[in-house]
Amino acid sequence: MRSLLLRSGLLVLAVGVTCLTLFAEADPKSKPTPTAETGAADAGIDFNRDIRPILSNNCFFCHGPDEKHREADLRLDTKAGAFASAIVPGKLKESALIERIISTDDDIKMPPADSGKSLKPEEIDLIKRWVQSGAAWQEHWAYVKPERAKLPKVKQADWPRNAIDYFVLSRLEKEGLKPSPEADRRTLVRRLYLDLLGLPPTAEEVDAFVNSKDPQAYEKLIDRLLETPEYAERMTLKWLDLARYADTNGYSIDGGRHMWLWRDWVIDAFHKNKPYNEFITEQIAGDLLPNATPWQQVATGFNRNHMITHEGGTIPEENLVNYTVDRVKTTSEVFLGLTMGCAQCHNHKYDPITMKDFYQFYAYFNRLDDRGLDGNSGINAGPKLSVKTQLSFAAEELKSLDQELAQVEQALAHPDETQLAAWVAQTKQELAQRGKGLKLHELSVVKVSDPNTRSAFEVSDEGHVLALAASGRSPSISLKVGADVDKLDGLRIVFYPNEKLPEGGIGHGKKESFPGGFILTSFAASGTAIPSDQLDLYAMLNVAKITASRSHPDYPAADCLDPRDHNGWSPAPENKQQQHLTVTFDQPYDTKDSKFITVMLVWGGGQFGGRQALMAGDYQVFGMTGTDDGTIIPEAIQQILETDATDRDAKQTAALKTYYSGIAPELENLRYQRENLKERRKMLTDSFETMVMNTAKKPRETFILNRGQYDQPTEKVSMGVPGFLPGAAQQESEDRLALAQWLTSRENPLVTRVAVNRFWEMLFGQGIVSTSADFGSQGDPPTHPKLLDWLAVEFYESGWDVKHIMKQILMSATYRQSSAGTPELWKEDPQNRLLARGARFRLQAEAIRDATLKVSGLLVERVGGASVNPYQPEGLWREVSHYGSSPATAQVFVQDHGEKLYRRSMYTYWKRTVPPPNMQTFDAPNREVCLVSRARTNTPLQSLVLLNDVQFVEASRKFAERIMLEGGASPEERITFAFREALGRPPAEWELETSLAAYQRELKNYQAAPDAARSLLSQGESTSDASLTPAEVAAWTTVGSMLFNTYEFMTRG
Repeated sequence: MRSLLLRSGLLVLAVGVTCLTLFAEADPKSKPTPTAETGAADAGIDFNRDIRPILSNNCFFCHGPDEKHREADLRLDTKAGAFASAIVPGKLKESALIERIISTDDDIKMPPADSGKSLKPEEIDLIKRWVQSGAAWQEHWAYVKPERAKLPKVKQADWPRNAIDYFVLSRLEKEGLKPSPEADRRTLVRRLYLDLLGLPPTAEEVDAFVNSKDPQAYEKLIDRLLETPEYAERMTLKWLDLARYADTNGYSIDGGRHMWLWRDWVIDAFHKNKPYNEFITEQIAGDLLPNATPWQQVATGFNRNHMITHEGGTIPEENLVNYTVDRVKTTSEVFLGLTMGCAQCHNHKYDPITMKDFYQFYAYFNRLDDRGLDGNSGINAGPKLSVKTQLSFAAEELKSLDQELAQVEQALAHPDETQLAAWVAQTKQELAQRGKGLKLHELSVVKVSDPNTRSAFEVSDEGHVLALAASGRSPSISLKVGADVDKLDGLRIVFYPNEKLPEGGIGHGKKESFPGGFILTSFAASGTAIPSDQLDLYAMLNVAKITASRSHPDYPAADCLDPRDHNGWSPAPENKQQQHLTVTFDQPYDTKDSKFITVMLVWGGGQFGGRQALMAGDYQVFGMTGTDDGTIIPEAIQQILETDATDRDAKQTAALKTYYSGIAPELENLRYQRENLKERRKMLTDSFETMVMNTAKKPRETFILNRGQYDQPTEKVSMGVPGFLPGAAQQESEDRLALAQWLTSRENPLVTRVAVNRFWEMLFGQGIVSTSADFGSQGDPPTHPKLLDWLAVEFYESGWDVKHIMKQILMSATYRQSSAGTPELWKEDPQNRLLARGARFRLQAEAIRDATLKVSGLLVERVGGASVNPYQPEGLWREVSHYGSSPATAQVFVQDHGEKLYRRSMYTYWKRTVPPPNMQTFDAPNREVCLVSRARTNTPLQSLVLLNDVQFVEASRKFAERIMLEGGASPEERITFAFREALGRPPAEWELETSLAAYQRELKNYQAAPDAARSLLSQGESTSDASLTPAEVAAWTTVGSMLFNTYEFMTRG
């Protein structure tokens, strides 16, 4: 199987690389302008399109907006500066600029040789012709208020479907090009689903559209998709990148936080089609609105998504500056398309943004009641708010949740009697065998250490670890196994009362809450050939069973195996008696060549502990061989087991069934389902904490910081918008609400342009302005400036209606074009900047994973809620975490189960230092900072992920079951079914023959190797259909994996 999959994957990869090369070859700037190429009249030179980019790239750094860095007192970014001494319109010989750029004298020539820049001959010629023709100057296009242009006249008058097409076709006709034919219906429906929902259509949905005779079928499909919750999720995913949303704080410790309510708010806003001006206002200043609702305050989490630290050694004042700078950068990039961050330390080198502009904008966000060190222990950093989600779908889902929960409870209440009887017999036998061959072996202590230098440990002559001072939250104990011991079945930790401890007990618990006790939050061990003072993550000793001499009802022994559970194990209230904890490994540990064991213990606080150090003070670790003499079976259940089945009363029988339902392996998925449903219900009904914006009672003052240094304040400034843009409307007070009102005013030249350009980018793979994060001088000019302005005005005049502007684009003939294109067109415009064909681009990471889940039938389409932990390789978080040395959460990855494994990828827990690896391979960001546009790469690792990652292998396996159960009887019918479900079309003849040959070959292989088939079908936690032949399922799994690896499956075309 592997050889076939690798061959198919590499074939796909080769095709993918070829196509990616076609997309990446061209740079719009590398193509001569129509004027330069055709020799048209010099009056055709456009300053913003042709001249400003040359000056910006080669001249502005030394002769631009930055006064302190400006040389020769020459400014070329303004008309007044350029015409003062460098340019004389119409007169080349009198223009110093021309003299300098054509000079052969290195002392005179510009740009100077040591700048690393030089002008191409065609660029020099273009500047000369521009000056000769009168040097017509234009203000930078992005800083001029957009106006609705008249629709241009076109020759092919029957092609346009709406206003968008006139602008596109006019440009094509000027270039001597024609638009491509409309894509076929199968392509169009798949394109719409992927663009609007981020999910592929089912074969049934494709057929319904293809076979519809309704002339308005296309428009009705758009309208229906725009109203779905999946559309809101698709739009939100883009916003998560922009808002640098993550589930952790970032920096080195990268502890957990709870911000999913803000994500719920975004989903709700897009679903309800909240006007975009309100969408902006509530995120910038929802807390300042009159009678602001809690839900509007949640929206302000947009500017609390930045990274936060509580690390020792950092300077709180500096951290506060970093947080506020991040808010400035994010707000300016997301809404204005400006790189304002470049003016933090000096005036912008290319755009007219001064340091004063930067810090006046900074002042809007420097009034928050936040702290420079915060976010410890998995607690949100203030200011914060406890609120219930107000997702539109909550009430309806609650009804179905209650029904699902009742069904699960009913199933758990009636376990299989045969399996129950078998368990009873086995358990009674195990209880009888308790302690068989049990022997404890003394282990010598090599070293006791703790990540915190304040820790103080002693080791007694008897081998006891003594921590008689309440310090050292997470000791690592390095132990050596005796020469006479060849294997260990487990470990036992014995805790001794000590008169030097509170109450003469076994721990440091305070008298008023936990006298003389402790809570063991986490236990872990590793085995190595040499001593180590820390766990070896690649030599962990896995625990199959853990028991205790005594456990508090709220603190069972098993809790210390879940590092997310801060309760852990405690023998309280029996704290004055010797206690022990015993762990049994999942397999014996061979100590013949590996004589060393490292045990890590993490002590916690628990619900009774508060801030006290609930750690043990006197304990010893033993090696164990034989069978543990403890049991996890409660004493009451043991008594029932000792009673003959015929003598048990109804109450005992019910208690036994209830207990069995809680531990039976075959009911594990039902238990996960019950737990997930209860948790989900709680998310929809209870209040949860989230971070928000507010204004401090004594707001911080803002100063221009010399070189951006937090400790070098200079001139005091007040709030204000960049001086080169239209000023803010007069408000009674200057605050974030005034900023939001300025952003959404008709006079603002940037916000509507930036927004519609981003919508365009979502649907075409690139914006009308390709540098969607930079509308300044260093950004690319728009390929269709009048179209961009028309869309911007349309957006504003529609009442900032996002769905309206999306529909306008989707209804256009431009959007509906085939992406195939002719060879001549690919050569003429490889990046499709002129829009003579439909867009084609690889799906982003989340959409690829979601597509496989949907096609396989695994996708769980619940909307909103907390993030989840699906599969990922073991140990990744531990590699970079501060586990044990910090009380922060999100230090150890603990995989979720049940439906949480199959949620949409946008709900995957996002740890900034270790993002989900399978999605990072497909260019997902770490979300440490705002990201406006993701990269699109094509690497062998991507094929390897699709072929080997358990999430994708499991999806292929479940898809195989669908193929067999729903695809018909013959292999040919099943292959056709698979193609239609995965790709939205039937296979071509050669595809059918190739897939059939692959299936037959793999079927033969798996029939000869049944263990390999069973191994493949064990991938993932979803249950396998026992009625299907394993070899057949495995063979069809291979076919499914091949389809998931095709370029067509991963591409929107």
